[in-house]
Amino acid sequence: MSVHTPSNTFTVATAASAATLGTKATTPLYTHSASPVVKTLSLSSYLCQETRPLFLKEMRESLMRIGTFYIKDHGIPSEITADAMKTVQEYFALPLDEKKKMLIGNSRHYRGYKLIGEEITNNEVDHREQLQFGPEQPAIKSFIASVSPDYEGLPGPNQWPESTLALIPNFQPAILELMDQLQILSQHLMEAIALSLGCETSYFRDLFGPSPYYRLKCARYPSVAKAATIGCGAHKDTGFLTVLLQDMVGGLQGQDPYTGQWMDTRPIPDTFIITMGEAMERLTGGLYKATVHRVLNNTSDQDRYSIPFFFDPALDVKVPHRIPRTTPLLPNSSSARSLSVSSSSTTLVSISDEESIFDDDLESQVEALSLADLEDASSSLQGGWSNGESIFKTVQSCHPEVYTRWYGREL
Repeated sequence: MSVHTPSNTFTVATAASAATLGTKATTPLYTHSASPVVKTLSLSSYLCQETRPLFLKEMRESLMRIGTFYIKDHGIPSEITADAMKTVQEYFALPLDEKKKMLIGNSRHYRGYKLIGEEITNNEVDHREQLQFGPEQPAIKSFIASVSPDYEGLPGPNQWPESTLALIPNFQPAILELMDQLQILSQHLMEAIALSLGCETSYFRDLFGPSPYYRLKCARYPSVAKAATIGCGAHKDTGFLTVLLQDMVGGLQGQDPYTGQWMDTRPIPDTFIITMGEAMERLTGGLYKATVHRVLNNTSDQDRYSIPFFFDPALDVKVPHRIPRTTPLLPNSSSARSLSVSSSSTTLVSISDEESIFDDDLESQVEALSLADLEDASSSLQGGWSNGESIFKTVQSCHPEVYTRWYGREL
C-alpha cells in the first residue's frame, strides 16, 4: 500500500514570492495553509490491481498540489544505481585535462562534460560541473546546419574517450544500463499519469512514439566554505517527466506553488524523486504542477552528486495543446464521484465514493480552474507544438557554445 510519513515532508526554509523567481504572481486557487507533504508512493502498488486506485488517487493529489512525489519499490536494483553513482564520482575525480576530452562543445548532439561556472540558470551562475548523455543512436546523416530543423541535430552517439574508459572501465556500461532502467520506470509512471487523467493506459506511449527522447545529467556540486553562490538557480524543468537520483548530502529545495515557501527535499534511500515539467503543466491546463526547484550550495565538507533523467516524446512529435479526456477531470455530482481507469489488461478499476480521487480542497481547485473553459479555448487551437523545437530551445539556452560551433549561427 502506498504510504507517506512525516519524515518525507518538505521542510519550510525561507519564504519567497513568485515574483522573486521572475514568474507571474497570481491569486492562489488552493488556500490550504499547511505545509505540503511529499508522499512516498510504491510502484508495486500501481502494478497491483487491488492497490492501483489508491496509488492513482495519492499520485494525482500530489501532482495537483505540488507536482512531485518520491517513488520506491521501483524495480531498479540498487546495484545499478550504486554502480552508476560510483562511476560518476570516479569521472569527476579525474584530472581536468582528462575530463576536457569529453567537453560538450565537441558534440553536435549536446553530449559531454561542462565545467563549473559555465551554465546559467535563472540568471544565476550554477556552481556545479556536469555530464550529459542521451540515447545511444546514429546521427541523422541528412542534417544540414541552418537548413534542417535544429532539433534534427540532437540524435547521435555519446562521447566515450578511450583513455577515459581505460581509467574507468565500468563507466559506459553503468551509464547505459541506468538509462535503460530509467526509461522503463518512466514508461510505467507515464502510464499511471495517463490513467490519473482519465486517459487510456497507452495514451502517452502512443504520444511519445517508439523512440522517446531522453537526457541523463550527472552533476557534482562541490562543497564550499560559504553558501555565497547557488548550486543551481531556481527553475522549472521544461519537459514532461523528471526522475531524480540523489545522494544523501541534501541541498535540493522545492517551492510550494501556493505559498512561495522554499522547502528542503530530504534524501530518502532507495527512492527517486519524481517531478513534472512545464510541458505536462501546459498539457493539463495547469492542473498538474511543474515544481520550481533549486539546489543550494552545501557546506557539509562532502560533495553532492545527483543524476536527473528527463523523459520526453520523440523529437518529431507534435504535442497537443490540451490532453483529450475520456472521463471527466471534475466529478460534478455524487453519482460521478468515481474514476474508471483502464489497466494494461483492459480490466476496469473503479474508485468508489469513499476513495474519491479528489479531496475537498483539490476539488475546489479544479472548479476554480474552470477546465471546461480551458477545453473550449484549446479546441480553437489547431495542431500542436513541436516537442523537438521545445527541447532544442532548452539545450540551446543552457549550452550556447554548442550552438555557435555546430549550428552555424551566432546567438
